Amino acid sequence: MSIRFAVFTAICCAVAFAQAPGRPAASADWRAIPSKEFPVVGGNLGNQRHSSLTGITPANIGKLGGAWMTHIADGAVGSNLEGTPVVVGSSMYVPGAAGTILALDAATGAIQWKYQPSAQGGGGRGGTNRGVVAAEGKVFSSGGGNNLIALDQKTGALVWTTKVGDRGTTVAPALYYDGLVYMGVSGGEGGIRGFMGAFDAKTGKQVWGFWTIPGPGEYGRETWEGDSWDHGGGPIWTASAIDPELGMIYVPVGNAWPDFDATKRGGDNLFTASIVALDLKTGERKWHYQEVHHDIWDYDNAASPVLADIQFQGRTRKALIHGGKTGFLYILDRTNGTPLVGIEERAVPQQAEMKTAKTQPYPIGDSFVPTCPEPDSVAPGMKSACVFGAYWEEGVVVAPGTLGGISWAPMTYSPLTHLIYVPGAITNSQFTLNGGFVRPPNEPRSGTLTAIDPTTNKIVWQKKTKFPIAAGSGLLSTASGLMFHGDPDGRLVAYDIKNGNELWSFQTGAGADAPAVTYEINGEQYVAILSGGSSFNLSQHGDNLWAFKIGGALPQLATPTEPPLRQPAAAGRGGAGGSGRGGRGGAAASGGR
Repeated sequence: MSIRFAVFTAICCAVAFAQAPGRPAASADWRAIPSKEFPVVGGNLGNQRHSSLTGITPANIGKLGGAWMTHIADGAVGSNLEGTPVVVGSSMYVPGAAGTILALDAATGAIQWKYQPSAQGGGGRGGTNRGVVAAEGKVFSSGGGNNLIALDQKTGALVWTTKVGDRGTTVAPALYYDGLVYMGVSGGEGGIRGFMGAFDAKTGKQVWGFWTIPGPGEYGRETWEGDSWDHGGGPIWTASAIDPELGMIYVPVGNAWPDFDATKRGGDNLFTASIVALDLKTGERKWHYQEVHHDIWDYDNAASPVLADIQFQGRTRKALIHGGKTGFLYILDRTNGTPLVGIEERAVPQQAEMKTAKTQPYPIGDSFVPTCPEPDSVAPGMKSACVFGAYWEEGVVVAPGTLGGISWAPMTYSPLTHLIYVPGAITNSQFTLNGGFVRPPNEPRSGTLTAIDPTTNKIVWQKKTKFPIAAGSGLLSTASGLMFHGDPDGRLVAYDIKNGNELWSFQTGAGADAPAVTYEINGEQYVAILSGGSSFNLSQHGDNLWAFKIGGALPQLATPTEPPLRQPAAAGRGGAGGSGRGGRGGAAASGGR
């Protein structure tokens, strides 16, 4: 039997995410909107990425300048540096290259300590680390492979290390709440069986574990053909969200495997391309919502969900907002997973050999990128299709494509405007059974910056962006009416949140493809961003960690090589070019997107 949607009994409690900033949070609770600190990668546990600080405003933004810049990899470049700095007290913690983790003075950029895994028995590593969390006197992070590590917060010394699941790679930021550290594994392209776990912060001992691909006897096992469940994917790429008062953690689960050859994994393939709500203390599944059934386009849930309290049809509702690679927002009641703004199951094109799902969910409202190829974006002679276009041996160009819609770039929600702001990418992909996906040469590359009303799922305003921005810096909003974003051409940009107009920019010297944060020390507000480049965005690499403040005097750096506005032939596969990554045969384990 095909399972579309399941709701389990949810906990009926008051929500923790208030409509206005200023509510004090318990130590290491982080439900409130942050002010002086930026304690978790999402700003707060609901991933709203909004700050109550007002020291930097549209009126004085022209005086914002470089306060300090630190090379976090001693000038070595080449990795995708996508980490979000977190600021606790006067210290900043950020992942660097090759498994390093740094603590810095957040006011000066001076390095306080640097964890080197190869020098401390942890072994060197590459790949992606999207962030750390500091609590209970420790800094928790990916340790390479399927490891979670804890470091001494004062010295950077390794305290403990533990395994997460039985294979894969830890790339998503660790989360902490009430004595537990939460971490999942990625590597869906390597045929892993995805896993999310909770670990004792003092010892590293696993408290509970949840397999994102159900095994024999588990709910949803019947949605996997044969033994395909054992290597079916379901990776965790980005941060989950936590609602302590409801007692749930909301996990975005990634792609099925093989990504593009679905001939031997018939069924809906739960819990891939889903949001899964788990009990914080036990890991029991409370509900799930699958956004893409039997995914064959790599439309995995790569973006972090955002929690917000919204006024919907005359009363306050506890919403979960998630942006998909499909180009749609999925707006759910987070108490039980039912859609708030409607979602319709609609018939889609079929390909019997690929065992395609008969229907797919279509949210009512506006998509934030086109869901069909734009005029003149497909070369003559190529077959094209909209968002759920089926394919087989003959190549089909589909929009929005595997890095279209929104990938891992975070959204922001402003409790002042009551709008959600979404970074998008308009990038077509060509699919075939054996070739997986490629980006045909000369395909246009662009994006969108969109403000959406979550009570209607309708666009309030939208700006076309020069580059795709779905797999990069994402957005940060402040109570003064500003919104920050790092561009792949190296610029950190400030926008007017009312209309998306650009107010200020600063050249950081490399692709500014990591999320920005803001914090306050000694009465001065800072904005910080890691400028390290990304192969996915075809941007120039670097290792520059910048902080800015009003009156900062450090000058801009030289402009890096600008990413192309059309797909270059040399990048037709892999990275932003797109790769089959598993197609029909095997695929190497992925260290992160």
